[in-house]
Amino acid sequence: MKKLIAILAFGLMMIPALAQNHTGYKLPEEPNRAKYIDFPSQDQGLWFAAQFTPAIGFGGARGIWAAADLIAGYRTGEFFRFGLGISPRFDQISGFGLPVYVDLRGNIISQESRMAVPYWNVDLGWAFNNNGVYFSPTVGARIGMPRNDFIVGLTYILQHSIYAGRVFSAVGLRVGYEF
Repeated sequence: MKKLIAILAFGLMMIPALAQNHTGYKLPEEPNRAKYIDFPSQDQGLWFAAQFTPAIGFGGARGIWAAADLIAGYRTGEFFRFGLGISPRFDQISGFGLPVYVDLRGNIISQESRMAVPYWNVDLGWAFNNNGVYFSPTVGARIGMPRNDFIVGLTYILQHSIYAGRVFSAVGLRVGYEF
């Protein structure tokens, strides 16, 4: 009997609530701003790099070399990215050079759960002012997050001057930052 009275009392209390018109209530709206994008965690998109390469020339180009690279490109995934680079360079034999090249690079192993991974890099293009083919492979380590990291690598620089018929070579340490 007590249960029946409780159910009836509850039912009587619900009648006014059900009889009201609920159209006057306004639900909260989604904020009118851009969605948050976590760029450091994305596997694809634009990327940029700034690098400095001190090197030692050998063979026909003995002496000190210095190059500064600026690269802009597209990241297709963790293991491959490509871009275009420009590398103002100075060496003691031929003076100032300006290689413009295609840059291909990527990780050798996944960086998903690691702070440092090995990477590869190949630059191929044309060196203006020295008028020759420019080629520079690199192997090194990428240290940091997947999209913001420091790079350190051992690089070989080969430049074949078409008009002079000479080959210039150097080995250097490539240091830079990718973002």
